[in-house]
Amino acid sequence: MLVYAGIDEAGYGPLLGPLCVACSAWTIEGASDPLAPPDLWKSLSRAVCRSARDRRGRIAINDSKKLKGAGASGGHPMRSIERGVLAALCHGAETTPITTDNDLFARVGCADLAAHAPWYVGSTALPWACEAAQIQIACAMLRRAALDGQIMGHGVACHTVDADGINAAAQRGMVKTSLPWSILIDHVNSLRTRWPTTPIRVAADRQSGRMNYRDDLMRAFPSERLTVIKEDARESLYRLDRSDAPLVISFTVAGETGHLPIALASMAAKYVRELWMARLNRWFLERVSNLAPTAGYVKDGRRFVGCVRGALAASGVDESRLIRTI
Repeated sequence: MLVYAGIDEAGYGPLLGPLCVACSAWTIEGASDPLAPPDLWKSLSRAVCRSARDRRGRIAINDSKKLKGAGASGGHPMRSIERGVLAALCHGAETTPITTDNDLFARVGCADLAAHAPWYVGSTALPWACEAAQIQIACAMLRRAALDGQIMGHGVACHTVDADGINAAAQRGMVKTSLPWSILIDHVNSLRTRWPTTPIRVAADRQSGRMNYRDDLMRAFPSERLTVIKEDARESLYRLDRSDAPLVISFTVAGETGHLPIALASMAAKYVRELWMARLNRWFLERVSNLAPTAGYVKDGRRFVGCVRGALAASGVDESRLIRTI
């Protein structure tokens, strides 16, 4: 058996809202070489594809940037992303329904941001962008394809850090690029704890465009033998060996185009972030007249902050809980 996982993030660049780093994990019976994971788009082709406009109605799994719609045609912009994420979370042995964003956050292990800031209090009914029947059909479709392919999805884990956590890390001297890296290593350690004697392949996108990860991996895993398999313009590939089982980790340019687990992690991170941002916008829109919502990115985030400063002051919560410093 092989564990095949992908890691990706959403919310690295914004001024407002959380950074979400997700990990999608799958096991494949009959596979064992972490250097040659199967193409899950091919193995699950009865149920999944890359396009949101599939004639067969399959589940789109791709980079979230390619699947989030503009909403111009009347459809919800998160429709394809929600369908893929909820199908991935509900197609396996887990049968507990996801009916609110609180259920989703609990399923993916997301931090409770509502404990840190009032604008995250509340909940959103799910499905948010689809009909419940569409999600049920997608779950059943993916379940059948996974069983036929001797593949099992193990859901998604999503670590979430809001502005206060990011600012606290900056005060400790952590640079911006270090935070998603530290969360990536946490995900890797969680995979190895869950599957201590199984070969693991972890696929990730390039981290800030870097090519060399050898020193960082040696610091993260000081007692293990590290082999650099390759470091080139397209991909950096490493093998970590310990007595139990090998782990191969890759950092690939546009990795979500070649690894379904990265693409699903990209979708899950985006979905979790969008749901937190929906709460944030809802809270401020209730308190500020004629306020346009924000996605939190820097230029529009500054516009939004300028409009909500009065409501923020009235809440008695310090700006550092809302606005990132890095």
